[in-house]
Amino acid sequence: MQTKVTSEGNTLGILDSLRAVAAMMVCLYHSSFLLNKFYPQASQLLDFGQEGVYVFFVISGMVMPLSLDRIRYRVSDFFVFMGKRILRLNPPMIVSACIVAFTSWSMIHNDVYNGWHLLLASATLTAPFFDLPWVNDIYWTLFVEMQYYIYIALAFPLLTHSVANLRRFTVICLLAISFLSLGMEGNSAKSNLPFHLPVFLMGYYLFMRHTSRINEWEFWIGLITCVAVCAYLTGVLHALGFRIALTALITTAVIRFAKSGLSLLGKIGTVSYSLYLMHWPVISTLCYLMGGLLSHYVGSLIVFVTIQLASIAIAFLFFSVIERPALKWSKMLSYRR
Repeated sequence: MQTKVTSEGNTLGILDSLRAVAAMMVCLYHSSFLLNKFYPQASQLLDFGQEGVYVFFVISGMVMPLSLDRIRYRVSDFFVFMGKRILRLNPPMIVSACIVAFTSWSMIHNDVYNGWHLLLASATLTAPFFDLPWVNDIYWTLFVEMQYYIYIALAFPLLTHSVANLRRFTVICLLAISFLSLGMEGNSAKSNLPFHLPVFLMGYYLFMRHTSRINEWEFWIGLITCVAVCAYLTGVLHALGFRIALTALITTAVIRFAKSGLSLLGKIGTVSYSLYLMHWPVISTLCYLMGGLLSHYVGSLIVFVTIQLASIAIAFLFFSVIERPALKWSKMLSYRR
């Protein structure tokens, strides 16, 4: 979920800060159950943290086209591009899946499912094809990201075509495709790309404006259209409220107007993918080790705060040991020119 991109020699510093915010939002949400008993209002507030996923999606919507634009991408580069993305994201995910399995094995190994089957399906991002649950619920977002990489690699030439009307027609078609999610049952809608296309397209309009391919008016018209479709699709038709559209809109506005972020958040943002992958095994492990404190309101707060700090610390370690080598491997694949 993390890609650093340089455009015209400058990195948008705000992106790393937003990555940090997104990863911490998800961590806070997943550990908010610790506050249910003694701090119910705080727990309800932290429920908004699940929308951190859409901060990542807006960023990906902007960053991946920037990356493709930088290398002057052609459709013939498709397999190299996908290979680089797989080498970048999958090795850390596979390691994290193994860690989740062995820190929370009782959660996935039961009379209904074979734990090894679940682990293999999650590690290969094939769980939906076999109607199996993820060993870690966050993996559905990586499944969506992988679909997005395929889509952007194929659609990029049309989305950046010199003929403006062709670009606009392509966006209209993609927004129309998003309504295919209405034919998908239950959680399968959110696990597939169409549901999220309006959010990714908000990032696309950031890319188009950042590279001066469109003017300010077209940016805002495109953005408002995407927000309206997102709000209607997810908020009304899927009856999920308007938090997704609001989160995506705020994220887009922050990226558009805030060109630099906070130094501390930026540092955490560099390990945001590791934080995203590793916060759940930290939660499950510390709840087991510190479970005796959860019967008291002070103890519950101590465990909650400890989880946030430990998750960030483990993320830096995981980045150094696992994610950084994967990043180097992805750079070993090069585009032929």
